[in-house]
Amino acid sequence: MSGPWQRFRAWARRPPRHPWIRVGVSVVGVLVAYYAVPVELSGGRAIGPAAVTVLGVAVIAWVLVGQVRRSLLEQEVRLPFLVTMVMLVVAVFAFGYYALETVRPGEMVQLETRTDALYFTLQVMTTVGLGDVHAAGQTARALVSMQMAFDIVFVAAGGSVLVGAVREQMTGARRTGASADHGDGGGARMTGKQATTAAEQEDS
Repeated sequence: MSGPWQRFRAWARRPPRHPWIRVGVSVVGVLVAYYAVPVELSGGRAIGPAAVTVLGVAVIAWVLVGQVRRSLLEQEVRLPFLVTMVMLVVAVFAFGYYALETVRPGEMVQLETRTDALYFTLQVMTTVGLGDVHAAGQTARALVSMQMAFDIVFVAAGGSVLVGAVREQMTGARRTGASADHGDGGGARMTGKQATTAAEQEDS
């Protein structure tokens, strides 16, 4: 008899009927958790937020490496899953910045809310430096440097896998459409031949 964990793994591996609905639900869930998790859980010192961020990033990196490996082995890559993982990267780093500024004020300039942290994390990921929110302390700058390195290595690799998966799906859809059109054409030709044969039989 399978336990709850086995049933959950079977459900998670089952191809969803509406994958992008699951992505939307996952993104909303990540955002709700990001805004709901108390900073006190990360510890009362600067080492706490840094440790939580490093641990979360390590888990996400391990998962992304597995997805890249599956892509290199030409196995199926779950596109919605990759989108959810990118959202998790943003949430983990944003929580780290907000928690760091909370336990050690002055590390981040003009970072006062969780939305500010989310905004700053997206700036770093997209390399759009507006300058209004920035790192001032050494710990904050080390955390930003870690995100930059992570984005260069893992997010870029995940993005290439994402683009490849989209192209593969588009190519498969085009091939399916071309095969369907070819099949319809063949059916029409067969119908024409049958009509010609029937006409000849009537004349005879």
